[in-house]
Amino acid sequence: MKSVLVFGGIGFLGSSLVKSLLLAKVKVIVFYRKDFGFLDRVRDENLLFINSLESEILKQHKIKTLFHLASKQPANNPSYSDFYDSNVQLTLNVIELAKKLDIEQFIFASTITVFSKSQKSNTITQDSCVNPTNHYSLTKYIAEKIVEIEFASSNVKTHIVRFPSIFGLNSRGGIVETLYKLALKNSDIELYSKGERFRNLIYVESAVEALINVYKNSENLNKHEIFMVGSRDSLALKDITQKLIELTGSNSTIVPVDKFPPSDFDAFIDISKAVEELDFKALSIEEGLKKYVEDMKNESF
Repeated sequence: MKSVLVFGGIGFLGSSLVKSLLLAKVKVIVFYRKDFGFLDRVRDENLLFINSLESEILKQHKIKTLFHLASKQPANNPSYSDFYDSNVQLTLNVIELAKKLDIEQFIFASTITVFSKSQKSNTITQDSCVNPTNHYSLTKYIAEKIVEIEFASSNVKTHIVRFPSIFGLNSRGGIVETLYKLALKNSDIELYSKGERFRNLIYVESAVEALINVYKNSENLNKHEIFMVGSRDSLALKDITQKLIELTGSNSTIVPVDKFPPSDFDAFIDISKAVEELDFKALSIEEGLKKYVEDMKNESF
């Protein structure tokens, strides 16, 4: 039985992926450093935790696919060197291990923030011109290219999945969690750009579905592929906020603010490639928000 190896498997997105793989009876190996994170209470005969990267030992598990989800997020103002170490150097280390293990597929989770406003269109596709505008997006794009370059002369298939902001239980931050907490407190909610800018967000279960579909469809995919994955639609931030207010029964009031963030443009994602080639069943943002609020309610009991 071939296995999959997951880096970042104890985190928010990774733990959800691991649980779904286990439900599908896949043998999963998860690398950890100090603790088991969100997998702390998960025990399964097909789940193996490792904290050593000794390749000779790992070779015994016949690893087919490596998921690289580990990343430094743009919280608490990390320095460029912090981002480089976590997003670039770590990726190089993971690639070196993958080469030693003779894997067949390398899946890398990236971000749509490698883009900025397009001069011709606000719709982002996998072929849009990248233009990183901060250290996080820059190092994620460098990592993308390193994955492509390092495996170019090998038989390993490399698949990049670019996500917008992912929300769900255990997200520990992000715009949806921020808005949700304010709504629960019945606080006034200030929205920059008057809340008029369109955003695409993705519920964590949908993000996991996309990753698993990339894994399952490996044989039908080209050697190197990039997929844009998000919700079925984009909504203005004021509409996203209003839906959360309604779903939580909040008395919060939306306060449009005449201030503008650095990335002040509408964002629409063309996910048609993922839908057509991966059979990705995209949710709408509203459907994702309903699932999120229900998850949060169940968690509180």
